[in-house]
Amino acid sequence: MKRIHSMRWRLQFWYGLLLALVLLGFGLTADRFQREALIRSTDAELERRVSALARSLRNPPVPLGKERPRPPGLEHPPEETDEPPPEMSPPEPPPPPPRPAGSHRPLRLPIQEEAGYATDPQGGWYYVIWLHRSAEIIRSANAPAPLTRPPDPPLPARAPSRRAYGGVREAYLPLIPGDLILVGHTMTNDLANLRHGAWLLTGAALCILGLSLMGGRWLVDRSLAPIAAIGEAAARIAGGDLSRRISVGETDSELGQLAEILNATFARLENSFALQARFTADAAHELRTPVTVLLTHTQNALAVRCAAEGHLEAFAACQRAAERMRALIDSLLRLSRLDSGETATQRVSFDLAHRVREGVELVRPLATDRGIEIRCELNPAPCSGDPEALDQVITNLLTNAIHHNREGGTVRVAVGSKPGGVVLSVTDTGPGIAPQHLPRIFERFYRVDASRSRASGGTGLGLAIARAIVDAHGGTIEVESEVGRGTCFMVNLPSTSRER
Repeated sequence: MKRIHSMRWRLQFWYGLLLALVLLGFGLTADRFQREALIRSTDAELERRVSALARSLRNPPVPLGKERPRPPGLEHPPEETDEPPPEMSPPEPPPPPPRPAGSHRPLRLPIQEEAGYATDPQGGWYYVIWLHRSAEIIRSANAPAPLTRPPDPPLPARAPSRRAYGGVREAYLPLIPGDLILVGHTMTNDLANLRHGAWLLTGAALCILGLSLMGGRWLVDRSLAPIAAIGEAAARIAGGDLSRRISVGETDSELGQLAEILNATFARLENSFALQARFTADAAHELRTPVTVLLTHTQNALAVRCAAEGHLEAFAACQRAAERMRALIDSLLRLSRLDSGETATQRVSFDLAHRVREGVELVRPLATDRGIEIRCELNPAPCSGDPEALDQVITNLLTNAIHHNREGGTVRVAVGSKPGGVVLSVTDTGPGIAPQHLPRIFERFYRVDASRSRASGGTGLGLAIARAIVDAHGGTIEVESEVGRGTCFMVNLPSTSRER
């Protein structure tokens, strides 16, 4: 389904469809014109042949040794010559008696030459002559046997009439009332040649369509290459690589101009994020020193027991506030380093299960104080990365599972391997998180009132830092929760950590 909605596939589909329609229209038009030309040429040849045969019957040639009678008034006495007069030919024999209707005989001698022109058995040409006076039917040997005589056209007929049925076309012409000449042509071979030509034209059209589709795919890929580069650059920028830019090949095209505009936008965005990260780091550094001084003086004041009881409570409150401020400042500094692309230089191979076991032992006293049982299923899970940074992720997830669990609840911790990576899951039996809060659970300073109250002392940056660390290792962190049944956080890390 994703392939169907691809712009590349749709462009190629429409280009191919339009080309196929053009080729189909051209082929149908060419076939129609060729058929019409064949019919016109056949009809013209039929008219020529039937006219030639009609002229032969109307004006038969003079037999050898005889002359046609001259019209009256044009007789001239023969010139006197010394040569002897020509011998007289014997008288012409009388014509044969008429044959019964439906009989067949060859043409008389005077029209044999024209009949040979009218008939061509190899080419499918034939003739039939109906003679009314002698009730004869004179026909060529290849004429169809069951042949119906066409109706006599009105006289005088100046041009042959035509008729067509099946694969046969015929032309006929009357001589005198009752006499009719017909010449026909069987177009079986012509239609077969026409179909053969149509198949050749179809094959050529398919070859042209295939070559055009391959060329169209190359052209579409080349045209959409800048869009793919823009998408790749945008994906890397969305992943945190704000220094990524789009390589512009043709700056004069529309896509080239769009790439330049996006590059300028990405540059301003990078500058904005850099200023924001620098401001956060500078503010955290500036706040860190006075908070440290405040915390030191508060601890010194609490160490002296000569102060009044009210003063001791005020100093204790100041100490708690200073400790929360220091934790917030440390978190902001951590986030600013992650946002600026700073990652730990330590990339070593270690067993994630071993690091999780140490983290569980670290928070076990906190769980014991609340009567929460921690159940572990730790299988060997070798991976590589910064173990100290991942320790912060593990501690944060375990601490949240304890703080936001019910009294006497359970925390299940599981570590295992999968193809190409390792998985860590931390599940609690707390009140859970409502579905509308899940999409924003990893946002900075976002709190869920039911289970993420400020009374717990958190800064609201723990999950944001955890996701930033996991992203820096090329992994993912996900959450699943059901109200009233608990929450499960899953961390997926590759076997070999990849930096963003």
